Amino acid sequence: MYIILFLIIVFVLFYQSSRISKLEILFKNSRATSPPETSIPTPEATSTPTYTPTPTQNNNIQKDISSEEVSGRILGRIGIGAVIVGIAFFLKYAFDNNWIGISGRVMIGILIGIITIAIGQYLRKKYLQYSDLLMGGGLAILYLSVFASYALYHLVDPMIAFMGMIVITAFGVILSIWNATITLSVIAFIGGFLTPILIDVGNLGEWITLTYITILNAGILGILLYKKWTNLIIVGLIGTWILFGTWLVNSYNQDLLIPTLLFILVQFIIFTASSVFRIVAEKLKAEPIDYFVISATALGFAIVCYDLLMPEYKHYTSLGSVLVAGFYIMIALMAYRENPSDRSINIFLPGVAVTFLTIAVPIEFSGPWICAWWFVESIVLYILASTSSSRGFQIMGVLVYVLGIFDLMYYIVSYSRPEGFIIFWNGPFIMLLMATITAYAIAFFYHRYGSITVDIQKRGINAFIMIANILTLYALTMEINKYFELERALGSSNVMNWSNTSISILWAIYAAILTTIGFAKKLAGLRIMGLVLFIITAFKVVIDVWSLGEVYRIISFIVFGIIALIASFVYVKYKDRLIG
Repeated sequence: MYIILFLIIVFVLFYQSSRISKLEILFKNSRATSPPETSIPTPEATSTPTYTPTPTQNNNIQKDISSEEVSGRILGRIGIGAVIVGIAFFLKYAFDNNWIGISGRVMIGILIGIITIAIGQYLRKKYLQYSDLLMGGGLAILYLSVFASYALYHLVDPMIAFMGMIVITAFGVILSIWNATITLSVIAFIGGFLTPILIDVGNLGEWITLTYITILNAGILGILLYKKWTNLIIVGLIGTWILFGTWLVNSYNQDLLIPTLLFILVQFIIFTASSVFRIVAEKLKAEPIDYFVISATALGFAIVCYDLLMPEYKHYTSLGSVLVAGFYIMIALMAYRENPSDRSINIFLPGVAVTFLTIAVPIEFSGPWICAWWFVESIVLYILASTSSSRGFQIMGVLVYVLGIFDLMYYIVSYSRPEGFIIFWNGPFIMLLMATITAYAIAFFYHRYGSITVDIQKRGINAFIMIANILTLYALTMEINKYFELERALGSSNVMNWSNTSISILWAIYAAILTTIGFAKKLAGLRIMGLVLFIITAFKVVIDVWSLGEVYRIISFIVFGIIALIASFVYVKYKDRLIG
């Protein structure tokens, strides 16, 4: 009990020291920026010489006064803390010698707490720092007195002690609002969250515990919106997860699934609203505390829901993830509309939304459906980016598309060819075709709706057109290989020669098509890609010479040469069309 009291006193001392330091900095800044005072000299002032300190001497004097004031305040806090601890030890000595009965001990503790708060309130106008210290210590003494009446002396049952601590919490919150001091609110809410733990949550019942936490957090949200004390939300967030985690481990059972989900949903809304209100309604730049609260809230909500629902309620888990993603998408759009200057939060919020939307896919689906839905998601994100001009959704669309490509490659590598395999009508080819169409669609969105800058727009178009063509060539090459593998399984001869020759011809034709389109549409990227593919094909033909038969060498070189000559003629004949 006394150790807890001492720790609370140390915490208050530390908090007040930092608070006073901030006030001193603000005061010095205001002094530095305030205009110098002017006065009309009197005859006495003009006739009698006076000593005027130089600016350097003024600074030295201010430094001396400042250091002396800080030293005095520190000594004062240490002295007050020592007196409180000394009184606590005196009372312990009196209790150990049975000078005072157990009921009297509790009443003395409550009386000391009330008197300490009253003295702090009385000294508030002149001694602000001492007032906060005394009133915070008084609240701590009241908490400990009620706790002792239940845990040490068993004078009251758990519910009465619980109600007593609720009254103390409410009293501390009212005092903090009345006196405009966050210190008392912090102490009151810390005591409020410690109350069920000190009383033992098992003695309170499920509904009381969850309702109590909700009331505390609603109070924190109300004070935050009214007084703008953002640090209170950290107390609420940490206190909620500690208290709720204790309850979840010790008291949760499957019959409480719905109330528990409803509880965490309400807390999710409260904590998200605490930051979103400042960003959207007040149009303030997001601070590190906002990123922390939003991230911790989203992560904690996802972990608890996954733990409670998986794997028995898999479909509800994925549906919930989609709904939460939709919730964050709406918030992201509102934030972008009301606070477009804050670029970081306008990327962060879409990122949170996309995270929930992306997680829902592997929860609900498996196999090629995962990458398929990720490709669909990337298109949806680009549609959102195009209609809202949000850079955040555009970036998230790229990331989801890349994630889909990685999953597609994993699917292709792990694919086992089934009986009745059909060329151009199989899972890998269809998924590659879908990835290609998605890349073209994203390139279209870049072309149609643009991006933040023209340079980013051009790079986006070129990148996704290149990706689409690489995927197309890879898909066609893969199908040719599989066709000849099937032929070899049927006993056909010279399969490898035909396979290499066919692929070389395919690449040469595809390079010619790229070059032609590049000329027709004046797209330098496609022309360069076609030229590079011609060079790669030439190297391939030279390498294949050593493994191909005589006939296949002749076919490869002649066909590739003819296609290359045609492409070269196109370059020479129509080069003037590229000008302008």
